[in-house]
Amino acid sequence: MRAHSLMFETVLYLRHLFQFLEVHKRLPIRPNTLFNDFLFQLKASSELGSPLRTFITDKELAKIYVERKLGAGTTSATLCVLRTPEEVETYLPATYPVVIKPTHSCGRIVLVFSESDYHKAKTQIKDWLNEDYFLGGLEKNYAKLEKKIIVEKYIDDTFAIEGSVHCMSGEPKIISLIDRKTKERQSFDTNKSALGVSLGYPLKEFEPKDWGFLYSLLKSSRILSGEFSYIRVDFYTDGERVLFGELTNLPAGGNGKFFPADGEKKFSEVFFNSWQK
Repeated sequence: MRAHSLMFETVLYLRHLFQFLEVHKRLPIRPNTLFNDFLFQLKASSELGSPLRTFITDKELAKIYVERKLGAGTTSATLCVLRTPEEVETYLPATYPVVIKPTHSCGRIVLVFSESDYHKAKTQIKDWLNEDYFLGGLEKNYAKLEKKIIVEKYIDDTFAIEGSVHCMSGEPKIISLIDRKTKERQSFDTNKSALGVSLGYPLKEFEPKDWGFLYSLLKSSRILSGEFSYIRVDFYTDGERVLFGELTNLPAGGNGKFFPADGEKKFSEVFFNSWQK
């Protein structure tokens, strides 16, 4: 059993290493200096497969975790959880619009605005129940998750900004914000200074009109991230109120590209608290 486990861990490590080399054209040897190297260390560690990280990877259970920490009503309302193709076939949302996604996967989502939309999406939704996301990226936190579909109330457009807080050992470090309408995006330090950097998608300069949500966001992010060496806290805000979404273990699977190309250095300096303006 130990030999099989060691062989499996070795194969996983080499798979992650080759993927990192392919994307970044370097070895992940600076985990205390560069953000993606830091994420590689997490991705290749046993920590990623811990019970807590597995628990909060499940999108249904992550919301339970958030509300246990922050209180009821701090996430979007869960309308239904579907576990079989038959339940998907017979279910019909009682209200629209809704957001539908698999709890055991990443990057899959359908916005449903009408009964007709739901009927058109049913085949895709049922296909999600056959998907094992772990086999694609080999991220340990996705192994053995129950396959199910969550139906959530759509967070209305008055929550015009979506974003995420990159937290290290319970301390918020960087806030990434996106205008939900224009998709403009920008990253900021916790003092609201723009970094001129974007992770995963091209940078489009953006500044929120109101930072009234910041104190509440940082306070809640400290609570949600306290049990993790790293976690990304995803949220929506209308400028004052904050609703929380998912808790992300590995942004872009730990292989995200920065925009501009040299943006990782500035992002990392802020993340590791050594950036000087």
